[in-house]
Amino acid sequence: MSRHDVLILSADTLAAALLGAAVELAGHQPHFPQADEVARAALRRVRPGLVIVDCDHDHACSESFVGPALMTGAQLLLFDSPRHAAVGVNVARRLGLDVVHLPDDHELLPQRLRELLPAPPS
Repeated sequence: MSRHDVLILSADTLAAALLGAAVELAGHQPHFPQADEVARAALRRVRPGLVIVDCDHDHACSESFVGPALMTGAQLLLFDSPRHAAVGVNVARRLGLDVVHLPDDHELLPQRLRELLPAPPS
């Protein structure tokens, strides 16, 4: 496990790839679920320092995933789109988590990565 590993769980492969690029630009290592791998199995395999969760991802954006993810010591960051903003806000409020609204808060993502993860190795 590395605190620089970031697990990205998204229902949208393009969004996941763009988030992965942002994670790499911030100096961290993005990871994604393998084919047919459920969110909890990916969490156990990667043991990341941060999990970025798409609120469109039915299984990952739920208390049944978020609770166990937090118990591993990982930080969580939820993101949503205007289409599902209410879902992200409701889950985030109930669980005391941050939510980034993409694409509106795109400038906030690098800042949140810096706040939630240790500085990358030089």
